[in-house]
Amino acid sequence: MTYFQINSPHVIHEIIDGEAVLVNLESGSYYSIDNIGAVVWDYVEKGFSSSQIVEAVAAQYDGKAADIDQGVQNLFTQLQAEQLIVPIESSPTNGHAPALNAAANGPDKPPFEAPVLHKYTDMEDLLLLDPIHDVDETGWPNLPENV
Repeated sequence: MTYFQINSPHVIHEIIDGEAVLVNLESGSYYSIDNIGAVVWDYVEKGFSSSQIVEAVAAQYDGKAADIDQGVQNLFTQLQAEQLIVPIESSPTNGHAPALNAAANGPDKPPFEAPVLHKYTDMEDLLLLDPIHDVDETGWPNLPENV
């Protein structure tokens, strides 16, 4: 099974009203993915395998299994290319598989639309100037020892 984890601490993220907003603190780029992409991001964060995520999306949305698989796998490829997620060998939940809550929407499932990762670079310089990317969990003004 293939698992991914969010590339922390270099990536910060939040899901707001069905849209995932992601910031790569190393590059200064920020991203958005909405609807199905935000659902996928949430499942990655919770530690599900790529196949479990595809199954969950297929249970929630109406579409051909091959189209759903390809759309989700393409999103994984884009997220890896932007260094937002990294592959790992085993479940990040230490063998305790989280319960998958992919409630089917019944016969009125919304149609599947391939998730799209939107990249924004207009604030790279500003984000890279901000010392937030040099700070760890202890906060400012405590810089990590390796900076």
